[in-house]
Amino acid sequence: MTDHRNLLELEEAARQLFRKISVSWSKFNENGMTPAQGFLLERLEIEGPLKASQIADMLCYTPGAITTLSDKLIAAGLVERERTDEDRRVVYLSITEAGRQMLGTIRLQRRANVETFFGDLADEDIQHLIRIFKEVVYKEKV
Repeated sequence: MTDHRNLLELEEAARQLFRKISVSWSKFNENGMTPAQGFLLERLEIEGPLKASQIADMLCYTPGAITTLSDKLIAAGLVERERTDEDRRVVYLSITEAGRQMLGTIRLQRRANVETFFGDLADEDIQHLIRIFKEVVYKEKV
């Protein structure tokens, strides 16, 4: 059984790390994009046109949150809504060329941010972190 004090120390260390990453993202972020908006653009580029409900499932957000995010991206010309001929009620979101260009900038900024925190770690340590993060994230809840 894991020592309760160790879990509390882990929780505090994780909270501090996530806070520092968030603050650092704000410094690197020259284009006003939030991480969530960047993740949405990335999903659309990788997967192609998607319904808001599909994006919500992928990113673990509510459909309402995806609507809010997508409205801002649409207003900025980075995403567009598409309807199918089969069912005009169904709306898909797709990335625009401007969105792809923005995503390229975001990826460079994200890489610089990640390197700030993890760039000095040995590859073996990074692999351990990846394994641990995946184990925690993908652990099935009973």
